[in-house]
Amino acid sequence: MPLAYTHESDFRQERNFGQKISATFEFIGVHWRPLGRALLYLVAPLALLQGILTALIQSRMLGTILHTARDPQGYNPRDPLATQRAIFGATFQNPLYYLTIATSLVFATMFVLTIYGYLVRCLRPTGTLPTPITPAEVWEVAKRHLLSTFFSFWGIGVIVVLGFLFFVFPGYYLAVALSLFFIVRVVEGTGFFATVSRCLHLIKGKWWSTFGLIITMVGLLYVLMFAVSMFLSLLRVGLPSAFMPTAEPGQVSAVFTVALTLFFTVVAFLIYPPMLLALAFQYFNLVERREGVGLAQLVDQLGQAPAASPAGTTYRPHEEGEY
Repeated sequence: MPLAYTHESDFRQERNFGQKISATFEFIGVHWRPLGRALLYLVAPLALLQGILTALIQSRMLGTILHTARDPQGYNPRDPLATQRAIFGATFQNPLYYLTIATSLVFATMFVLTIYGYLVRCLRPTGTLPTPITPAEVWEVAKRHLLSTFFSFWGIGVIVVLGFLFFVFPGYYLAVALSLFFIVRVVEGTGFFATVSRCLHLIKGKWWSTFGLIITMVGLLYVLMFAVSMFLSLLRVGLPSAFMPTAEPGQVSAVFTVALTLFFTVVAFLIYPPMLLALAFQYFNLVERREGVGLAQLVDQLGQAPAASPAGTTYRPHEEGEY
């Protein structure tokens, strides 16, 4: 019978490679309704806004390309890069581009905090009765870390880039080690540099297993993303001629770029939680291997009476109840 993942002891366990992946999908199977509700309330509006802004930027770039292609003077054989400079100039000089970047970071911040904020609410002491987790409870966790997490994205980016400047490999090492940054910070409540140090401490001797977990999860996600991309490509080719046969090519491309980008954003919104949850289970696994926190908690709870069940509680055939 799968763990319910409603108490801290369900998470603080040593797990091998396969167990971490199976625990990720077991957690989603148990909590997809309340977790999905939290994502819907806290993250979905930002995902929609990001999708719209991204689609508008892509539509603007596509319009610039089509305009340049139709302009007989748009191509200068003496300066073949002029067209690219015109496209980049039209993009980087557009305030919408920088608004899109800012919105993407806010979206990423809320996405991470919603997943890990929900998970923190699941870390109940053994013996307590689990209750449904509401979006308001998740928001209470998220808002405490909102600004610090937003700026942490920039700090992590700087550290990883500096690592790549020093013989490349340190960049890869830091990127894998700091993949645990946000779960460490949300669970342990440490500051930026203390969290970086904590990640480097936990990853010692377990870099390859963490790297393998990331590669495996990324591979699974990219298979799904590739399937979705192929589906969207078929839609891009077939639907315009079917529903807009009299429209101009540029108009058709702009409309369907917006629609398909929004659809792609929604799909990405649904498939990235497994990556974050797999990293969370890796974090708990590493902490348990080094410090035995979960084992110590179980020893402390020996001899304590179980929590009383509410009146009228019934048990399923495979459950033993309380004795």
